[in-house]
Parts: sequence; structure tokens; C-alpha cells
Amino acid sequence: MSRTVSPRSSFLLAVAVFVPLVAAPIVTRHDTDDAAHRELAERFPSLVHLNLPDGEAVLIRPEWVLTAAHVAVEVEPGDTLTLAGGDVEVSRVFVHPDWDDGPADIALLRLSRPAVQVQPVDVYRERDEAGQLIYLVGAGYGGSGLTGPDGVLGELRAATNRIDEASDHWLKFRFDDPREEGSAATDLEGISGPGDSGGPAYVERDGVQFVVGVSSGQSTGATGGVEGVYGVTEYYTRVSSYLEWIEATIGGTEP
Repeated sequence: MSRTVSPRSSFLLAVAVFVPLVAAPIVTRHDTDDAAHRELAERFPSLVHLNLPDGEAVLIRPEWVLTAAHVAVEVEPGDTLTLAGGDVEVSRVFVHPDWDDGPADIALLRLSRPAVQVQPVDVYRERDEAGQLIYLVGAGYGGSGLTGPDGVLGELRAATNRIDEASDHWLKFRFDDPREEGSAATDLEGISGPGDSGGPAYVERDGVQFVVGVSSGQSTGATGGVEGVYGVTEYYTRVSSYLEWIEATIGGTEP
């Protein structure tokens, strides 16, 4: 369900193939126990399923959900989302005004009433993301770094990775192969797959979770155009670069 788009920005021109993840779950390293990834996912109940049928988001306020612009454009007022096994209804959709299939791939969904199922998580407000361990959660297609997405939907999983680079608009990290000498692969290494698009990357500080990024797309330039295998690079929208817009929208002062 992934789609390849034509370059529209300096970011897109810089990568050989950029694939927005219109439908992605978590793809993991080939040598880990799948049960460990499913168990890890239980730590992140703020994940929201967009039911498009795929796509993810995260609850950041009782009435507000954060996701990617390229999936939010498919959501309409009255649509039902799933949070912690319960239904929540969308009342309004706010796509970042600068988004055009490139940077600013971020959006907010306002709910018709406050969600009470789970505690929201706050957005990350610091600018020290590079090098940090992140947690990726989703329920799209599984698979491993050897095979790529396997086409099996519905299993909620989480994986870890480490941010290699933080630019003005993006958080970038690689799907590292644990078999490589000196590999930087984490113990539960993974990336988002086709279904996880719009889903959150979390960081934890002193046991508190924050949303640091939103799943946007993947560069397959290092893998000959093959998605979801070792060597691909993930691009998540850098949430800390859009704090002013997020706060203005939630505060009702968006232009």
C-alpha cells in the first residue's frame, strides 16, 4: 500500500527513493523473539489507530491526536478512531499549512469529546534528539530486516532504534543489520512498516513518555528500492520543530 512520490523538496531530491508509509506496522530484526516486541507495545497505550484501514496517531491531549499530514488528509469529521480498544470520534482535522508531500508532514485531529481511556503523552520540547533511543509502535504489516514487510496485519508491536540525525524538519535513523561488524542495532531494533504511517516515536525521560517524532517516510536508496529491509533509512517529522503550530492550533489561534 506504499506509494512513491515525485520529488517536491530539497529533502526529497536528496534521497534516491522516498516512500511515504501510507500503511505500515513494525518490521523487526530477524533474530528477536516476536513476543518481546508485542510485550513492549503494551507500554504505549496512547497509540491511536486511524482505521483507514491502517495508519497510526498518538493522543497528546484529552481532545487532541497527533499524526502525519499525508494520512490526516484521508480523515474526515465523523470518522471513528480506536484508542485502547475503544472508539473516539473526530470533530475537526488540522493539516499543517506548509505541507506539500515533503516537510511539515504533521497534522492534528480534534476529538468530539475528551478521551478518558488512557493518559495522553506530551510532545517533546527539547532539541537534543540526536543519539536518543526511541520506541516505535504500530499494528501494520510485520516482517523482518531480511524479508521486509510480510503482508500480515493486526499484530500490535513495538521496536527500538536510535536517532542518527536531527535536521530542521526530520529525525533520521537507519535500520541496522545486527550481523554487520560493529553494528549499532539495538536489542529490539526495528522500523515502521507499511500501516504505521503517522505513528509516534516515543522517548522516555525519568520514566515519563514523550512524543518526539511522527512516521513520515522511508528512503530506499541504499537497498535498491526495496522497502523495510536492513539498510533503509526512516524519516520521522521532528515534533520539536512544530511546537508553535501545535500549541497555536490547540489554543484556537491558528490563522
